Amino acid sequence: MTARPRIVWIDAARGLCVLAVVIMHATLSLYLDHVEPGPAAAFWGWAADAMTPFRMPGLAMLSGILLARRIRSGWAHPGVRISVMNSAWLYLIWLVLFALFAWGAGGSVWTSQVAGDGFAWDRVLLQLALPRTVLWYVFALGIWTVLLTCLRRVHPAIVLGALVAVSIASRYLAIDDGDAQIRNVLRYAVFFAIGALGATRLRNALARGDRTLLLGALSVFAATMTATILSGSDDLEHVLSVPRDAAAAVLLLGLVARVCRTGRIGAALAWIGRRTLPVYVMHVLLLDAVLRFVPGWDRIVDEPGIRAVAPLLIAIVASAICIGVFELIDRTAGRVLFGLPAPVRRRLGRRPARAGAAERSPARS
Repeated sequence: MTARPRIVWIDAARGLCVLAVVIMHATLSLYLDHVEPGPAAAFWGWAADAMTPFRMPGLAMLSGILLARRIRSGWAHPGVRISVMNSAWLYLIWLVLFALFAWGAGGSVWTSQVAGDGFAWDRVLLQLALPRTVLWYVFALGIWTVLLTCLRRVHPAIVLGALVAVSIASRYLAIDDGDAQIRNVLRYAVFFAIGALGATRLRNALARGDRTLLLGALSVFAATMTATILSGSDDLEHVLSVPRDAAAAVLLLGLVARVCRTGRIGAALAWIGRRTLPVYVMHVLLLDAVLRFVPGWDRIVDEPGIRAVAPLLIAIVASAICIGVFELIDRTAGRVLFGLPAPVRRRLGRRPARAGAAERSPARS
């Protein structure tokens, strides 16, 4: 099977979105429990909130674009079966690792939902239906792929209309804070669907820098943000969040596509974008371990020249360490932490790849 050529701006955009996720979690990790509030905390808290319309909607839309061909082909396409099973495998194995970490090191804001004072399989298994950790996105990719594959013959307008309603309604779910991640699964499904159902048009328009699309997205984003701010209504914000976040995602992808045509920074982001899985699944455990158990980090962060940019620096270093760990593990039998075992992938219908990274590293896809 001949591998399709990689699209640099898509990899770069995925890398940027995941870095934004790590920055948000680094900000929360620092200022929830470890560093006294101050101007830096206020700025990074504002920055994390400001990235909300771009970060997860952009990542979900990109995932839809990348899986669109498999979804359109239906269950007969081995790729869609592999994608679904890969998400299920990754979610289960990392859920267990989160529980083991919490059991051994003690619960934290990132892991206490899956393990308390002792390891309990019932708490792990419960989250196969009700995700409560940052792994919710891995869970969601499998659910979204199954859903759109089953509905692939339904008119796109009906699918998108239903998912818009689900996204808005998710804000009103009567659930406690511990179960809030299921809200995200429902909320962001529409952006995955926009990417999957409009993949060809979006990819082509963004690649050529279609001004009509980008100006339209800018207009929608500005109008919805203005209406939300002026009204001060939470209900109106909930209703307008779908067009606002869809427009924000398109703007983000368009900006990255343009940067990748004119600068070298796109190549660095694309390199990260091909390794987003290990960064996503490992980074909160790494943050938790460093902030709780590595002596002296607080003195470094408290240096005047570092304090103002600490979450960004921590995010970059954490991402680099995650990628380094992945590169080492990928050369061992531990590679199954980042993708289905090769025999299972072949059994699901994929031809055996030639020896090398394609067979060893599903996390790079």
